[in-house]
Amino acid sequence: MRIDVHSHLVYLPYLEYLAGRSSLPRGVLRGGTYFVSCTGGYQHASPLVHADVDTKLKDMEDMGIGMSVLSHGMPGPELLGGQEADDWASRINDHLAEVIQSHPGKFEAWATLGWGSAERTIAEIDRCVNQLGFKGVYLFSNINQKTLDSKEFWPVYQHIESLDIPMDMHPTAPINMNGIDHRPLVPGMAFMFDTTLATVRMVMSGLFQEYPNLKLIVPHTGGFVPFIRGRVGRMIDAWTSPDDWADLSDSSQVSFDKIYVDTVAHSPAALDYCLKMFGADRLLYGTDHPFAHFDEYNVMVDGLDCSDADRELINNGNAKRLLGLTSAVS
Repeated sequence: MRIDVHSHLVYLPYLEYLAGRSSLPRGVLRGGTYFVSCTGGYQHASPLVHADVDTKLKDMEDMGIGMSVLSHGMPGPELLGGQEADDWASRINDHLAEVIQSHPGKFEAWATLGWGSAERTIAEIDRCVNQLGFKGVYLFSNINQKTLDSKEFWPVYQHIESLDIPMDMHPTAPINMNGIDHRPLVPGMAFMFDTTLATVRMVMSGLFQEYPNLKLIVPHTGGFVPFIRGRVGRMIDAWTSPDDWADLSDSSQVSFDKIYVDTVAHSPAALDYCLKMFGADRLLYGTDHPFAHFDEYNVMVDGLDCSDADRELINNGNAKRLLGLTSAVS
């Protein structure tokens, strides 16, 4: 049985709302797909089928997925800013909770956050975890063009650590769009760069040293992190931090070793390298459903050169442990 930690379900009323806006983020419906223009010139496509629970359930059955951990995905409500962002985050979370309740045992969810203020964000996390039963929080690779290591977000990270729940990162409209002037370059490369930048800056800032029990899942096999962590780690460890940053007391590799990644690779060789780099106990099954090629990941995971016990960890054991799932998941 597989537990999919990377599965999207958009909230249609939110996309409809964006389609009525005159400022960014704003959307338009064309041919069964919402195209949402975001900060920096990126336009995200959300087909109506991405809101279809029945289609997701059928695909899960076909792929042997017993449970999916749902995230709303792009475009996130944090793009709106302020109270409006927090209000829409709550509505999205209520929708995800309704989906979970309507299909017992099939779904869990990551809490969507608006980041309108630290206080309201913490309150929404508490509501999602304590009242709605969500298993962790969802954060994008930047918060409305602010890097994730920004000090204003640290009280939220401190609270997340105190709840002993994981964070699941996902790319969004990248901070840097220079030279990214054709659509394939955004999801194909810029998303991976933004994810990598976010992860490396979190390591470099000392976030994982300050909050050593934070648990972060980086999607798409960690972006470029598996391939550059040695090089950038040497640079970080030789770096003299500015006055407003703390020097790392341990090697940066100690922080990199704490990261989890999912199996959304686009080649068997890349996934195999991630297994060697992070180990089976840091790799979680994911599909990026309902985006294209989601059916390829079963083949790649089944083809990994590892023991049956390690494959079981990847397919469901790590998710059960990290998300605190009970024996009801079988």
